[in-house]
Amino acid sequence: MDNLSKLSEQLAELIAEDGYTQTSLAQAIGIPNSNLSLYLADKAMPNFKDFVALIEFFHCSADFLIGRTEYPMRETRYKPVQPFGARLRNLLAEHNETQYSFIKSTKISWSVLHGWLTGKTLPSTDSLLKLAKHFGCSVDLLLGRELSS
Repeated sequence: MDNLSKLSEQLAELIAEDGYTQTSLAQAIGIPNSNLSLYLADKAMPNFKDFVALIEFFHCSADFLIGRTEYPMRETRYKPVQPFGARLRNLLAEHNETQYSFIKSTKISWSVLHGWLTGKTLPSTDSLLKLAKHFGCSVDLLLGRELSS
């Protein structure tokens, strides 16, 4: 399934369900209306910050919004999104994976990995999908939002 079109569909569903307009949602979460328009029109995936703003605002599963699951799990209690570099370091350690083996298996460059690990850059939504697949985990787990008890 095409994640771009699924994201657009899921986002439109959440907006309608909660009674927002595109403009009111953009203002409520502090993202440009033009960005939101691109996401709803299947023209672009949200950048990391917009994606996090959307999942936190709608209190839904990241995997739902990105099209990996069918249910939003809005009743679930999620932890706040963790700093991405720290999460990536933890996942590498949990999987006993070196940075070198990670780069070889994912084809992600040293400079991109370094930017993520140091917090200087953030992954794209497409990269989040690639990383979740690589680690065999949900996007929510990748973001550190694993369910809180």
